Amino acid sequence: MTDSHEFEYEIVVPDIDGWGAPAQSGTVNGWTGTAFDLGRSILKRWQKAPPERYAGARATVEVTSDHGAYAAIDDPTPAAPEEQLLEEAAEAKLIADLAAARTGDELAEAMRDAHRWGGMSKNKIADRVGRIMSRPTAMKYLKGVWPAEETYDLTVTGTITYGAGGDALGVITCSTCGATENHTVFGSPAGEVRLFCENKHSVDLPAEVNGRRLLEELIDNPDAGIGPRPTFE
Repeated sequence: MTDSHEFEYEIVVPDIDGWGAPAQSGTVNGWTGTAFDLGRSILKRWQKAPPERYAGARATVEVTSDHGAYAAIDDPTPAAPEEQLLEEAAEAKLIADLAAARTGDELAEAMRDAHRWGGMSKNKIADRVGRIMSRPTAMKYLKGVWPAEETYDLTVTGTITYGAGGDALGVITCSTCGATENHTVFGSPAGEVRLFCENKHSVDLPAEVNGRRLLEELIDNPDAGIGPRPTFE
């Protein structure tokens, strides 16, 4: 380890305080070694002159860092060369995992922004990140995200059914002409959503159906508007 990072540590004396409140805690800046070595250094100093309350009691030092390192040390004895290599490898993996998680979050946010503000389609975004994640994973990241202020006009082939109480299913029906198929859902997830039958009559949504949720379900389905729709409850 050569880079300097900020480390935080806690000294815990379980036989006296349990594993709750630490006996001592602090921050170390400028340390260029591993969290394991820092833990040994802190524990060695503690054991030389512990507060009277903790004299002779077993202590454990837990060390964390701002870049993902972690160690729990209860023995200040310097590590053997092989143990040192193991600790360095373990710490490198912890640091890499945290960095990967952070870049993954940044990528997911960039994907959502590209769709919401940049107008890129979900399919195009999935293609762009195809070497990083599968299409289903990309669509999962984009689920529930829609371009700002965009209005949708989606025609449902087949009927739209909904839970009408108990095991019964209701079918959304036009009260003007009785049409039950090929309804069009029109609107924006951020605004008003309206439903029209195939004869262009306005269709009232049943109380059990949330218009925005219906539209969101259709948008998130890659085949929205093509083929029979699933049941919406």
